[in-house]
Amino acid sequence: ISPSVSSGLCWVHSSLQSSLILWVLAEPVLTPNTICMTLPWLSRRQLGLCTRSPEAMASALQGVHLAIHECRHQLQERRWDCSDLSSSGTMLLNSAVLKRGFRESAFAFSLLAAGVTHAVATACSLGELQSCGCARQGTENQKLKLSQLQTLSRGKASLWGEPGPQDTWEWGGCSADFDYAQKFARHFLDPRGKPRDAHARMQLHSHRIGRKMHKNMRRAYWIRCKCHGPSGSCQFRTCWLAAPDFRRVGSHLRERMDHAILLRPHNSNSGHLIFYEPSPDFCEPDPSLGSPGTHGRPCTKGSVRPDSCSSLCCGRGHNVLQEVHAQRCHCRFHWCCHVECEECPATEWVNVCK
Repeated sequence: ISPSVSSGLCWVHSSLQSSLILWVLAEPVLTPNTICMTLPWLSRRQLGLCTRSPEAMASALQGVHLAIHECRHQLQERRWDCSDLSSSGTMLLNSAVLKRGFRESAFAFSLLAAGVTHAVATACSLGELQSCGCARQGTENQKLKLSQLQTLSRGKASLWGEPGPQDTWEWGGCSADFDYAQKFARHFLDPRGKPRDAHARMQLHSHRIGRKMHKNMRRAYWIRCKCHGPSGSCQFRTCWLAAPDFRRVGSHLRERMDHAILLRPHNSNSGHLIFYEPSPDFCEPDPSLGSPGTHGRPCTKGSVRPDSCSSLCCGRGHNVLQEVHAQRCHCRFHWCCHVECEECPATEWVNVCK
């Protein structure tokens, strides 16, 4: 495997790595034998779901790892940075955070459900799944003036350039089938039966928030258009509904986490994330809490962000270290058309938590 492929898969859990490498490089026919039989951690219900829809299960697993990657991005400046998820046991079941009731636990559950929903819906729209296809649009083939499209996009005219008043558009393409994707994510992730305790209630509620986050986002984030017209102009557009950028989904869920509500008997299942256990400070290593600690973490001096040295280092202070790394320099252009560069050492001072 080339270094570029290997680096792209380095965060994939070891129990799934061989299967995912085969999917990416060899693209075999997805059957119950090539997918389901290689995943011994599946529950009996999940195994049945995988047997019926192995290609959807493959997409769901990609969604799980998409969620892990996004979790690490969204919380990279926090004391708990999702590293417990990427290094935990098979299918995250041994993750300490997912067994607790912290607001971080609720965020992780919601992001996992959103990732599975996103990946399955996208696979549907690309025609990769036999069990689903394009979502039907009620306004399909309905031609409207562009001003109405701009109204639909709630003022985001910059998405459409500077078209003329006669420009029109119509629904077309293949829209993401979120109805099927949400149903699959619910059967794949949700525990069966009614929630019997606070943890099950939090998990189910977080999954529901994650599955529905795409549809709760502004409609403008969904719309994709292709231009048609003389000389590539956008006098006419064909538009469809695509899955919103997952980075936006992650950002919206992180905002929900920051405003999560402590679970009380009188709390209703609103659009907020809920949790039932106050979070620890995550300052010191503690496997029972899913905390790797913050020793050795880079921090920003004088910042008011979560990655500031005063916050991230938990009052222990920080060291200033000198790092030397290589960067491109003395680049020369050779006709035609090649650029050659040398590597020069560059020195950088970094702050690291004690």
